[in-house]
Amino acid sequence: MKTIICRHCDMVSHVPNIPSGYVVKCIRCDSVIYKKSWCNPSGLLAMCLTALILLVPAFYYPLISTHLLGITEGTNLLQGALMMIDNAPVVAFVVLFCAVIAPTLLISSIALSSACLAFNYHPSYLPKILKITYFIRHWSMLEVYMVSLMVAIFKLMNDVDLYFGVGFYFFIALLLLNLTIISNYNHHSYWEKYINE
Repeated sequence: MKTIICRHCDMVSHVPNIPSGYVVKCIRCDSVIYKKSWCNPSGLLAMCLTALILLVPAFYYPLISTHLLGITEGTNLLQGALMMIDNAPVVAFVVLFCAVIAPTLLISSIALSSACLAFNYHPSYLPKILKITYFIRHWSMLEVYMVSLMVAIFKLMNDVDLYFGVGFYFFIALLLLNLTIISNYNHHSYWEKYINE
């Protein structure tokens, strides 16, 4: 049995051997302290490579196009963030970081650590990659951007004609894949594989 310390209340617990897909909760504060994912590093590597391929069309192609007074304009995720630089540079940076930079770094770091563990390769920089992954996963907010995009669509749909671009569908696919990767990534098991193998 493993011994683990709860991040929330510092309770020391023994983690029993559990089947894949189950979680262990702290007996004091009821927060999840350990989960055993069904997905192994090679499976996560395949999903991460697919997500990295989807990043390019999701960020490059237009998400939505507006048609007003005979003029049609489309914008993609990067243009949307860069348009705000002059008026609200802080907001533009936060959107750019949380919707573009952080998800790209998160998927890349999980892909790199998954590749190392899948091929039983333990370079000296792997602990740093695992620490970066743990830190950056709190800043990857594709779902928050999606919510704000849907709010903008509902506000504009009565005033202008809206058309979903190709990038919107790639973005939906990227969002679903990103959520699958994050929900199946197990930080504790990656450290265990690194230490024990």
